Amino acid sequence: MAIRVGIVGLGMMGTTHFKGYRDIPQAEVVAVCDVSGKKLSGDWSEAAGNIDTGAAAMQDLSALKTYGDFGQFVADADIDLVDVCVPTFQHAEMTIQALEAGKHVFCEKPMARTSDLARQMVEAAEAGDRLLAVGHVLRFWPEYLVLKQMIDSRAYGAVKSATFTRLSPRPLWSWEGWLQDPARSGAVALDLHIHDADTVQWFFGRPPTVMAAATFEGNAISHIVARYDYGQDSPLIVAEGGWDYPQTFPFRMAASIVFEKAAVEFSTLNSPTLAVYEDGAAEVVHPDVPAHDGYTEELRYFVECVASGTKPERIDPADAVTAVAIIEAEVASAREGKPVAVKV
Repeated sequence: MAIRVGIVGLGMMGTTHFKGYRDIPQAEVVAVCDVSGKKLSGDWSEAAGNIDTGAAAMQDLSALKTYGDFGQFVADADIDLVDVCVPTFQHAEMTIQALEAGKHVFCEKPMARTSDLARQMVEAAEAGDRLLAVGHVLRFWPEYLVLKQMIDSRAYGAVKSATFTRLSPRPLWSWEGWLQDPARSGAVALDLHIHDADTVQWFFGRPPTVMAAATFEGNAISHIVARYDYGQDSPLIVAEGGWDYPQTFPFRMAASIVFEKAAVEFSTLNSPTLAVYEDGAAEVVHPDVPAHDGYTEELRYFVECVASGTKPERIDPADAVTAVAIIEAEVASAREGKPVAVKV
């Protein structure tokens, strides 16, 4: 029997997840919930974001249950798994309510507005004996999987330095402008840059200390650069995130890793996207990259976990809590101008 899924929030991520579940035989979307009657009618033309996933189109939802009220939606006995794709400031409340209603929950990143709220989500999952996962999609993104394998295998020796970059036009597309409100979104550090902060902990482990500098627009950070300190003789690890660019600026994500025997570069602006520059080699090598879609694969993984009753170790919610805690340390460092310890 398929895992019956209900999606709440039909913006860029909710519609992308809806599309992804269609390629997962073990899952069936049976209900959707949103405050917009237009979206519940199947008109998803306004579901915009910084990546076009091809999901913003007209949909026939006549075979699904549609809800404008989350309380009624989460009480639906036909839903096994609730997929939370609402704005960040609503993540904790809706996730906890769904867990308490006996549902398994897949929550979009970032896990919550604060690490304290994120911990409460983990506690609710444990109390209800339900599974919880958070959508840190780079752990399923093809190029990052290749980079992770290179690091773990030491195919080119140890890492000497690594730089991660994520730059975007200003996110003017969000519902009621919530992304531009730091109190609701956490601004660029928590919403966008957290992708790379989580990748850093996935690749190298939790950083004990961070040092960050940022551009402030009022109380909001619009651009941040962070260095992750793993102690004496550790590699130089840096990540940058910014959304203070004009609308004509092309979104990009990139990574550059210098190993003892090679340098590896990934960029969404390049084709092929991944290149290896090995010492002594006559030519640049472009490694094979899996052809799968990261959004679909993270959902497939969690559906399989729910079906088998297995904890989602690959996207452990404890790591998602730590990702939020790393961002909190970075923001504090940028404000205080000094290194700050990551609290877990």
